[in-house]
Amino acid sequence: MKNAFFYSVAACLVSAACVSASIAQTYPTKPVRMVVAYAAGGSGDLLARLLGQQLDKRWGQQLVVENRPGGGGFIGTDVASRSAPDGYTIYLGTSAGPLTAGMFLGRNDYTWRENFSPVSLIAVGYQVMLVSAQAPSRSLSEFLTSAKSHPEKYNVASIGIGSAPHLAAELFQSQADVKLVHVPYNGSSAQAITDLMGGDISTFIVGTSTVVPLIQSGKLRGLAVTSPQRLQSLPDVPTFVESGMPDFDYNLWFAVMVPAKTPADIVQKLHEDIIWAVAEPTYQKALSDRGFEAKSAQPGVVASYLDKDFQLNKAIAERLNVK
Repeated sequence: MKNAFFYSVAACLVSAACVSASIAQTYPTKPVRMVVAYAAGGSGDLLARLLGQQLDKRWGQQLVVENRPGGGGFIGTDVASRSAPDGYTIYLGTSAGPLTAGMFLGRNDYTWRENFSPVSLIAVGYQVMLVSAQAPSRSLSEFLTSAKSHPEKYNVASIGIGSAPHLAAELFQSQADVKLVHVPYNGSSAQAITDLMGGDISTFIVGTSTVVPLIQSGKLRGLAVTSPQRLQSLPDVPTFVESGMPDFDYNLWFAVMVPAKTPADIVQKLHEDIIWAVAEPTYQKALSDRGFEAKSAQPGVVASYLDKDFQLNKAIAERLNVK
């Protein structure tokens, strides 16, 4: 009797594993939703849509980008984390924001390990400090001289409290010994850029991916980039190192994640598909043209990025008392 029970249980386990593997092999059989916790028009939104163009071809199913901005990224992040862990909702994880800065910004109960599982990186990149094309400052040193002389006149945009542009701006102010008025937008770099061009915003430190064409066309002026060397797409924009701030280093990464408890074989299938998509020449060129690098990585590597970013943002938040 015991042997019969043992073999019955074993058969059930093998059968369940076979069914799970079969599901993973055919995944996806319907459109996949990708939650982006920021508004359309920003770096994350652009990268999600570029990735989707490749995955659509591989899957024969559509990757539907769903923008859920607000709350410094927490609204969209909560939506994704509470979704069914079946592979049909994926999430764009980024530097800073809810995953690695939330615990310092009023969400002490929030940790990425309890809510998400990493799948793969999709890009790494840099930030650029911008002013309008009509701004009198033509260099970082000129901007700082003027901002220190007239602190009440100068402000800096972000896409929300705790976002990468916000924390980068705080770090910049600390290292440059300058005070700028923080103007947070509701997850929209597009609106911040519009206001920057219109003169309502003094400066904005943001990912290069959406602003390279605007700098190239003369609609915006780049004062400095966080890359170690000048970017091929922005040869006339000096680095922060060249501009006298060698310690200013706040770069970006973007990764695909899924709700915790998503089956491991679905995660593996999705990981393999993303590796394929990131290796596509069209995707790689689109990112290179915007100053980013297409890059995939194993889930463990994504976890290390998250942990490193957590420590970096913790240090910034504690040192500068960011709330």
